[in-house]
Formats: sequence, C-alpha cells, structure tokens
Amino acid sequence: MSKILCIDFGTKRIGLSIPIRSIAFGLETVDYNHLIATIDKYIKNKYIDTLVIGHPLKSDKSLFPIEKDILKFINFLKKKYPKLIIKRIDERFSSKIANYFLINSFLNKKKIKKRKKILDQISAILLLQDFLSNSSFTI
Repeated sequence: MSKILCIDFGTKRIGLSIPIRSIAFGLETVDYNHLIATIDKYIKNKYIDTLVIGHPLKSDKSLFPIEKDILKFINFLKKKYPKLIIKRIDERFSSKIANYFLINSFLNKKKIKKRKKILDQISAILLLQDFLSNSSFTI
C-alpha cells in the first residue's frame, strides 16, 4: 500500500495533498524555505513513500522555467532518500481551475492571503486526484 504525498511546487508556497481512501485532500501549504523540513518529517514518520510532483507543461508542451527548480529538488530528494518513489503528473491548467473554484466559492475576496494558501492546496488536490484516477497505485 503506497503512502502518497502530492506537491504543487512553487517558488514561494507549496501546496501539499494526501489521499484518503482514493480521494485527494488538502494537507497544508508550506513556505518554499520549509519544504525540505516538512518532507523530512513525513518521511521519517513513515507517512509517505511516494511523491507526486506536478510537471509544469505549457499548452504547447514546452516547459515553464520553474521546471529547473523542480528538477534540482527531485535530484536532491533522490540522493537523500534513494528508496523514495517520485512520480510526475501533467499540471497544465491545475492552478487556473483552482483559481476558478476559489473565485466562485464562498470565500470573501478580501481574504486574498488566505485564498493564495488555499489555492496551492486546491492545485495539489487536483493534481493528486488526477494521478489517483489515472494510475494503478493501491491506496
């Protein structure tokens, strides 16, 4: 049984989600500077053995510049945790869909800071749900 953590990677904030009985749920939003410590915590407590990380493709299938940062992060994790399974998933439009959801949700538009944190979690939820729907992983 896989223990999955999904990451919507950003240079400021990172959205995290986890599956519970094959449904994705938002876990938290962390600052970029705290990402490694957060992942260390989950791995050391044996909460995860698989990371799902968004693959930032443009609509023409070229890559966004953030991919360089993601690859550095992945290479660091592979060296530190060689047994960790790392999967990538196309994240095209996930942030736009998450933003659309928030704009049309119950959240007051004046709470912009809170919306940004929730936006990252919703993006991670969308990525993980897509991964779960299209993979053969057992949860």
